[in-house]
This record gives sequence, structure tokens and C-alpha cells, in this order.
Amino acid sequence: MTSDNDEPGERGRVYSRIAPLIMSFARAHAGQSFHMEDLRQYVQALDPGIAPDSPGRILRLLRQEGKLYYVVIDRRASLYQFRAVRAAA
Repeated sequence: MTSDNDEPGERGRVYSRIAPLIMSFARAHAGQSFHMEDLRQYVQALDPGIAPDSPGRILRLLRQEGKLYYVVIDRRASLYQFRAVRAAA
């Protein structure tokens, strides 16, 4: 059984709503470390209706798509760092 949030149409709507917010957060924090909670709070302040796990899910998708790049500094502490997007070879 899947929830409505797992349906492709809903994922697309969530992506279109918060991907630009995550990209804005990434530009504002380029080269800086951040906690996932910082990103979640930023997105939620601008779009209060999002599910708490959506920013992390969309962040991972943006990295898979090559739109941004980050590294995990400390998984246990949910500490990440944005890095420059690597140029395609």
C-alpha cells in the first residue's frame, strides 16, 4: 500500500514546488556545510504544506539529476556540504 505522496503525479507536484527552493538554498550556502534540518526549515518556511521528509528526498533527486552536488560530512549528524557541480566529461 502506498500513500498519495508516493504517487508519480504527487511527486512531480512536490518537486515543482520545492526544487527551486532547494536550489536557492544551495546557491545561498554554496561551499558551506548545513544540517538537513536547516534545509527542511528553510523550505518549510517558504512552503508550509510540505511533508517533513520531502526536502531531503528532492535534494537527493536533484543530485541524481546533476543539478547540484553535495557531500555527506557526517551522516549521523545529518551534516552536508554543497560543492560545485562537476562539469560533464
